[in-house]
Amino acid sequence: MSKKNKDPRFIKLIGIICLIAFLIYFLFDSTHLISKSTDTFMVENGTLSYEESAEGYIIRDEKVLKGNNYSNGLSQIVTDGSRVSKGESIFRYYSNNENEINKQLETLDKQIDEALQNNKDNILPSIDVTNLENEIKDVLDNLYQENDMQIINEYKKKLNSYVVKKAEIAGETSEAGSYIHGLIEQRKALSNQLTSNSETIVSDVAGIVSYRVDGLEEILTVNNGDFSYLNTKLLNSFKLNVGTTIPESKEAGKIVNNFECYIACPINTENSDVAEVRK
Repeated sequence: MSKKNKDPRFIKLIGIICLIAFLIYFLFDSTHLISKSTDTFMVENGTLSYEESAEGYIIRDEKVLKGNNYSNGLSQIVTDGSRVSKGESIFRYYSNNENEINKQLETLDKQIDEALQNNKDNILPSIDVTNLENEIKDVLDNLYQENDMQIINEYKKKLNSYVVKKAEIAGETSEAGSYIHGLIEQRKALSNQLTSNSETIVSDVAGIVSYRVDGLEEILTVNNGDFSYLNTKLLNSFKLNVGTTIPESKEAGKIVNNFECYIACPINTENSDVAEVRK
């Protein structure tokens, strides 16, 4: 039988079979793709909230401490960020002749140290001397590893104190006792002169010490919870830049109440008008 005599129904049947096979393949491949491209996530119960972003001004109860001799510069007794009690000394102002006195103290310290070194064989051994020598060694070890100038100054004060105590013992037990004793008395007189001529500032409230005084402490006040004085015009007039670091003052310090803090944000939206503080 020739090709022209083929049954048309046979050709149609083959076409239908091919179409069915194509549809089956397409459906299977689509299901395969969908199953591979879909990830399943477990969502826990939660809440939706509306948030806004704005720059805020921190308002705290801050008391500025400033003495009469502020122009002389100050020496920190309590470091920035430390907590103090009421009646505790915070810082002191340098005296008018402090540089000259410090130079004299440095000279006396060297003389005392030289006298101790020259007479160390004549100093009678004692537990007190041994303990002081151990304390001096520990301070020196810590001093070599420290980078904070405030802590370094504290170590130097301790070191001088230990050396003077050791010299006092040496003055009683060595042949050069009278000479060392005289140096110690000169040092005590200069130290007393240094402290008596300087102005020490004492805190009248408890709180955190800060030397970063920006001049807004008397403007942005807690005012017993009354913030009616605040408005957008006032806040924008300060022209503060976000992230600006206030340098430590050389004239004043302040005590901050770290138990209470407020944030003022100028926001002008419908949601902010009806916002409430969560309690």
